[in-house]
Amino acid sequence: MPYTQMSLWFILSIIIKNKKWKRNFFILGICYFFLFSNRFIINEVLLAWEVPPTPIEHLDSNYKVGIVLGGISDLERVPKDRVYLYRGADRINHAVLLYKQGIIEKILVTGGTGNLIHKEYNEADNLRLYLLLSGVKDEDIFVENEARNTHENAVFSARLINNKNLSDKKHLVITSATHLRRAVMCFNKTNLKIAGFSTDFHGSKRRFLINKLLIPDPSAYSDWHLVINEIAGLFFYKLAGYI
Repeated sequence: MPYTQMSLWFILSIIIKNKKWKRNFFILGICYFFLFSNRFIINEVLLAWEVPPTPIEHLDSNYKVGIVLGGISDLERVPKDRVYLYRGADRINHAVLLYKQGIIEKILVTGGTGNLIHKEYNEADNLRLYLLLSGVKDEDIFVENEARNTHENAVFSARLINNKNLSDKKHLVITSATHLRRAVMCFNKTNLKIAGFSTDFHGSKRRFLINKLLIPDPSAYSDWHLVINEIAGLFFYKLAGYI
């Protein structure tokens, strides 16, 4: 990741004794700093990478299941009498919106836990509570609470949908705009009839402002992390045969 590499270049510029390499690593660190902290550059990358939003009126009104991918709630926080959502909460909120507008009939939340200690807490069960609090009927909620990554989200969700005898219906995968591309590829591998619905956008309208063009923005590093993670994910998922 850019922040890690930038830190490495600066550390090497301190510990290496050769003056030429010391200078080269320092210059490289400075270049990384200005390149990857530039809000305008990462915004252009995000605009190119993220799947654009789909107007709700352009969606069919007969999707059987809206499949919400996890990774949006905090399982560690206490007390456990409520649901704590991250920025990606648009995934679940927009699923509720589509449900109440009749675009999707059921909502499937998929996601287990990466916690090695408290495995009794999983994200899908957590999000089921959120759906109930949002007015979704219990009989319209499906829970898949074993998946640990996008590949397993697709495989385990498809297994559940097949067990419900709904494999011949159309379904809607709901996840973040940076993640939707890889998610849809994984679900297409399961032979379900899938469309994608993007949420949680990090890119914004192109604006030629001084603060975006010249002033370093630390949040740019986290956005680079998202994009690089997805590009790497596509590469390794392709090697593994997941997409």
